[in-house]
Order: sequence, then C-alpha cells, then structure tokens
Amino acid sequence: MKKLSSIFCLAAAAVFVACSSDDYDVDRSIWIADPNDSNLPQYSESGYNTFGAQINGDYFTSGAQINTPCYFVWNDTTKSLKMALNGYNSSYRYYRYDDNRDMVLTITIPCDTTINRVENLYLLDSKTFNLSNAEIKVEIKRGDNPTETIPNICSGKFAFKRVQMMYIDDEFYEAIVSGTFDFHYFDGKPCNINKGRFDLGIRENLFW
Repeated sequence: MKKLSSIFCLAAAAVFVACSSDDYDVDRSIWIADPNDSNLPQYSESGYNTFGAQINGDYFTSGAQINTPCYFVWNDTTKSLKMALNGYNSSYRYYRYDDNRDMVLTITIPCDTTINRVENLYLLDSKTFNLSNAEIKVEIKRGDNPTETIPNICSGKFAFKRVQMMYIDDEFYEAIVSGTFDFHYFDGKPCNINKGRFDLGIRENLFW
C-alpha cells in the first residue's frame, strides 16, 4: 500500500503561489474544452474548478450548475482522507432536466500522516495511488440511488500531479489541487473510467 509519509513530504513537496486580490479572480469556474475531446475540460493547474472523465463511453463532468464541484473529508478515527467529485452527465452541463443525472465519485485514501486541515493538502503533491489496492475505496452515487462501492478494480491510478497553496495579500486563501485518474473494473462486465482530470480550488469551507 502506498501511503502518505510525513517524512517524504515535509521537505519539498509543496508549491506555493502568492498574489494580490487585484490580479487574481478567485471566484470563478472556467471551462476550457480539451482540443482532443470537447466533452472534457482541458487539463490545467490554475484552480479553474473543473473536472471531467469518461465513464463507459459516457461523460462525467463538473458544470455551470454545480456550486461545489469537489470537497474533502478527513476521518480522524480511520486516518483516511476522502475526496468527492460532484457533477453530472456532461451532455447536460448547462441544463439539468433530471436530478437522477447527478453523480458523485469519491475516493478514500488511508494516510500515515495527518491531513486534517486544508493547508495540509500540500502533502498530496506529486502523489500517485494505485486504485487496485483494496485499502483504497472508490464509490459512486447516481442521483437518489444508494452509494455503490466500485468492486474488483483491476488496474488504475489516481494522481495528484500538483498541489499549490495560494495566498492573497499574504494570507492563505485556498489549495489548488490538480491531477488525473483512470481505472478499470469488473461489475458483471468490463467497465472503464478514463481520461479523468481535475483542477480544483479548495477553501476551508470545502474541507471537513
């Protein structure tokens, strides 16, 4: 199991960004389409508050009607961190006709070091997790249906490619968390989640 190590991360894992309130628009979600697949956002590391993935040929993305595309939850009892991506079918990115198209994908990662506040997310910088490890839980919730644990993950990775701490007027504002993911699993038939990417601004109110 590849777990987080406090010794590994404390020295040089984080990237810090400083700016003033006059030169950074902090309240926005910016969708820039991938030039190779316009149903997905282009991969970025700027805190655009977007994500997307292809699920068995369909698309799962953030969108204009989603106010909270991502949040994190720390569990001090199990020493684990849950990341939730909150979106829906990208064909309905701008208009939601049916709440059953809403979807939440979560990944729960056991940690050796404590990530109990948003400022500690820098410990995820450059970390890649093997999703076929049974200690990592991946779940999906569609509409009002019960949450399902994704079974029998054959292979896959969830990579936090870059985590940046953003400061405005010398005060911490948010963590910009960017990365990629893809995995393959068997649920009565072969299933795939691929082309996954995320670029998210996480503030204190999105970390519990």
